[in-house]
Amino acid sequence: MMHLKVLIMWKIFGMISLTTSFSSAYQNVFSVHQHSLPGNSASLIENPKRFGLGHEIFISTRRCSKIEMFSSPDPDKDENSPQSYDKFLERFLSPRLDDPGLPLADVLIAQVVGPFFQVLWLILNRAPSPTWVNPISITLFPTKGSLLAPTLIHGAGLASCWIAGALAARGFESDAFDVSNGKGYGVVIERLIKGGAFATGILILSTQLDLLFEYGRWILPGESDEVDVRLLSASVEVLNDIFFEAITLSSWRIYRASLTADR
Repeated sequence: MMHLKVLIMWKIFGMISLTTSFSSAYQNVFSVHQHSLPGNSASLIENPKRFGLGHEIFISTRRCSKIEMFSSPDPDKDENSPQSYDKFLERFLSPRLDDPGLPLADVLIAQVVGPFFQVLWLILNRAPSPTWVNPISITLFPTKGSLLAPTLIHGAGLASCWIAGALAARGFESDAFDVSNGKGYGVVIERLIKGGAFATGILILSTQLDLLFEYGRWILPGESDEVDVRLLSASVEVLNDIFFEAITLSSWRIYRASLTADR
């Protein structure tokens, strides 16, 4: 099931690109509201004429006292406008990478450092091992390396979630790791929180889908002892993943930003 969860995370990240085909259905249209003179019947809208930039204006052949023109809101300020939606998709399809090595460093931190710190903490505290820490094969290396492959596979899924979150929060732009010229760490922390929230959502969704494929149906607490134990273990594992990934990635990103403080 661990391989299935990793596959689900990649599928969710890949499906984002499919929505680009719907953005072409939107465009800005100027509308003209015409009001008739007092005492006259309402004038009809006739003779549509098209001007530049694809905008269409309707001019009536009858007299009107007032013409009001309304344009669509500023796409940079209106989060629901098609332009703003396209810009959000560009964060995934055409991201701005001011430091080309930063995504690779993030992947290594999220895939290797975070999961191994979690496993180490659980072993030192003699806590129950997570369900994803299982040997790939009982007969192949039953002792040596039994934790290595499962941890790396699980870490790959966590890294996928974080990369998607970092892209959504524009975490690879210079503002997310550059504190030179007295900029401070405000933007750095803000991008970390936004990226972490997005990654957390993907992790929770992929965990729910993993349980769906495991049982073949949606399961609810109270159905049976087995279901309750499985849901409890899944919840604890998600919380541990969020905690250790947040600690390691935040520490790394703040350290990366501190390297630019003296510029």
